[in-house]
Amino acid sequence: MKIGFSFSLLIASFVPLCNSQTATPPAAPAPAAAAPLPAKPHGPEKVAAEDPNRVVATIDGQKITAKQALDLLKPFPPEQRKQLDANLSNAVQQIYTQHQFADAARKLDLENQSPWKEQLELTREGVLARAYISHLQDATKGEPVEDPQKYYDAHQSEYETAKLSGIFVGFNPPGTPANNASPTARTEEQAKEKAADIEKKLKAGGDFAAIARSDSEHQSASKGGDLGTVPINDPELKIPTDVKAAVAKMQAGEVSEPIRIPGAFLIVKLDAREKVTFEKAKPGIVQKLQTERSQGAVKKEVDKYTIHVEDPDFFDTGVMPAAKPPSLQRPSAAIQPKP
Repeated sequence: MKIGFSFSLLIASFVPLCNSQTATPPAAPAPAAAAPLPAKPHGPEKVAAEDPNRVVATIDGQKITAKQALDLLKPFPPEQRKQLDANLSNAVQQIYTQHQFADAARKLDLENQSPWKEQLELTREGVLARAYISHLQDATKGEPVEDPQKYYDAHQSEYETAKLSGIFVGFNPPGTPANNASPTARTEEQAKEKAADIEKKLKAGGDFAAIARSDSEHQSASKGGDLGTVPINDPELKIPTDVKAAVAKMQAGEVSEPIRIPGAFLIVKLDAREKVTFEKAKPGIVQKLQTERSQGAVKKEVDKYTIHVEDPDFFDTGVMPAAKPPSLQRPSAAIQPKP
């Protein structure tokens, strides 16, 4: 398993005219071509717009019209709607069923009984809180932001890009025995030895791309190890610190020593170093500054409600706080081994 981080041609027939003295009767006029049928509408919006009363489904003996089905879908935001569209009939069935169950609950007055009453209030409070956050963010959209040029000049390193190639040698997590049946299921020490052998080949003048094709255990191997061009100092890419440090010291064409990264040793080559121009960076800078402004407005409001504990005994429940959950931030695919 590799480690990794895609007329008809109209042929007109003809009949030769006969060399007869008999006059050839005039050809009958060709029948007029039938007008093309109008395209049949597809999708909830188009079908409902053409015929809102058209029956599109039946659930529990109840005929569901196009308008009724579309009304079930309207409350969902665009991103959620895309997910529903992947299996629309199932989505309509589930939403319709939920409505029916909710109506049945209201008839039994369950909304005014515990614990449902309290849960409904919590849900309502949560929705209203999100609405207020959205209001705070929208209120900042018309406000001026910091000069993009000033930001660009002060953050030059963020706009340095590096075209990289890499050779990956994978290993099993520590404590996992090597599996000789798989060429990539080796111990860390075995991977380190193989990476060192590859380094020797490169120092002896071996072609990086050729060795990457034959020895790298990454999806980029078929491209000679080409990892593409990345903004090397972009914090969102989560590039390993040791890789950043190595690339920062390298000149174009240089190759690093084997660098340990999660699950592999990486030998990286700096193919080229470039800088994104202000003109190309400006739209992203403006978006970043606008986002920071809106997030700042929300944080300012949230910070007003920081709690100051006056009686620790009240808050001493004896329950230990949960361990901090691991980050779900996905690492950069460009420099991570393929599982």
